[in-house]
Amino acid sequence: MSHRRGAGALLLFGALTVFMTWPQARHLSTHVPNSDDPLLSIWRLSWVAHVLPHEPSQLLHGNIFHPEPRTLAYSDAVLLQGVLAAPFIRSGLSQIAVYNVVVLLSIAMSAWAMWLYAARLTGNNAAGVLAGIVYAFVPFRFDHFMHLELQATFFLPLALLALERLIETRSRRHAAWFIAALLGQVYSGLYYAIFLATALMVVVPLKLRALDRDARLRLARALAPAMLAGAVAVIPYLLAYMANRSDLGERQTTEITLYSATLRNYLAAPPENMIHGGWSGDFGTPERRLFPGFIAMALAIAGAIGLDHRRVTLIVVGVFGFIVSMGFNTPVYEWIRAVLLPYRGLRAPARASILVFLAVSGLAAYGYARLARGRSAPTAAVAAAVLAAAMLIEYRTVLHSWLELPVTPPQVYRWLATQPRVLVVEVPFARAARLDSIYDGLYMFNSTYHWQPMVNGYSGFFPQSFLEMTEAMRTFPDDRSIAYLKGRGVDLVVVHSALLGEDRFGALTAALLARPDVEAIAQFVEPRGVDAVFRLRR
Repeated sequence: MSHRRGAGALLLFGALTVFMTWPQARHLSTHVPNSDDPLLSIWRLSWVAHVLPHEPSQLLHGNIFHPEPRTLAYSDAVLLQGVLAAPFIRSGLSQIAVYNVVVLLSIAMSAWAMWLYAARLTGNNAAGVLAGIVYAFVPFRFDHFMHLELQATFFLPLALLALERLIETRSRRHAAWFIAALLGQVYSGLYYAIFLATALMVVVPLKLRALDRDARLRLARALAPAMLAGAVAVIPYLLAYMANRSDLGERQTTEITLYSATLRNYLAAPPENMIHGGWSGDFGTPERRLFPGFIAMALAIAGAIGLDHRRVTLIVVGVFGFIVSMGFNTPVYEWIRAVLLPYRGLRAPARASILVFLAVSGLAAYGYARLARGRSAPTAAVAAAVLAAAMLIEYRTVLHSWLELPVTPPQVYRWLATQPRVLVVEVPFARAARLDSIYDGLYMFNSTYHWQPMVNGYSGFFPQSFLEMTEAMRTFPDDRSIAYLKGRGVDLVVVHSALLGEDRFGALTAALLARPDVEAIAQFVEPRGVDAVFRLRR
């Protein structure tokens, strides 16, 4: 595959990504999807940029949920994206813009990686383009547009491509590429790395059966050094998650059941999908809208005819992803959780559908290659263009729920950046019964301007100390709640009228001012309201 074709494919998928996610590209520095997850991701990227050059030993110990350790690993740490984004954030570029560019590049790179894999499988570049469109723009992508780690799927097809080349050549170079792809997926998206690694436990033995004893030995010799290096690179990272699992516990079965797919969910698209959103809305909920599209399914069925070992790989990967995505709706998932510890930290088995989309994409490439066989080049090109346009129309999903973030930090956060190290808590507090509706993501985002430690936080897990605080703060600012904050070592309380409402803000600040152990030390007037800062006297 020539470098020119590769660059051209990447430019094409970049342009398609901008088109399919419009108007995101128009608001790179100001708008993100209206969810706490983009705020979490901006904080993750910014934390890596902040701490990596000078205190790399503190990389996993974020400034949230004080004094808990390893808080960056309470969710996927997305270290690869953080390392790549760090030079741009440290150079002064808007962390909002950097985050948005990373998301868009993740989608475009996923399409490009699928193009590379499918084009090599079929020997047909147009087939690769169609596969890239399916893989990058299935409705599932738009349901998870706010999840940075779930857009990082480019290593999945690259790993399968490297595996094919490794089986063919048994060379150390391709063994290194294979392990590098697996490591890349671990460090950019753990959910998918776990699904991929488990699928490979099925795929690799099947492929080895086709080799004779000498070929297996050569393969093992080629693979051993790369596997050893990969283990050295990944074990310390995984140990942090194992330590957190010991502290935080496992996912509850009620959560896993809620996010386990059903067969109907594979006919569901987001309501915002222009073609399928209307009729499929009752077939799924967020995390369980997994429709791959009629055109892709038809091409994949055509591509599955005439099996060879590469198509068998795709089918096995797809079937495995489908079974795992069903979660507790099949007896297999309970067995997997019992045997493989990483699955006990996964909340949403339905996300294994990414392997289904990978398989459908690859088989769709084979389907187009079958249809184009024997036809003239112009006819095949027209057919590919028509199919590509039809797919883009079928997948078009309108993104319209946006959160506008300030271009410059509010005054209170600029002031905090000038203070010596202090422990901060921000009000309003979360409520344990409504952790899906809190302001802590916004507090985390704003902490990127000052990096003071804080007891607030938002992530994939909430530590027990945070849940205890939400209970203690129900009666804030009475004696019990103030004593609790002092016991936690809190120095400053930041109260936001824009989030509380004027009446509640007035009542809280009056109660605080009436206390002899609380001192008002700063107040900042913003267009949306007042931010007041109080110091707790020891």
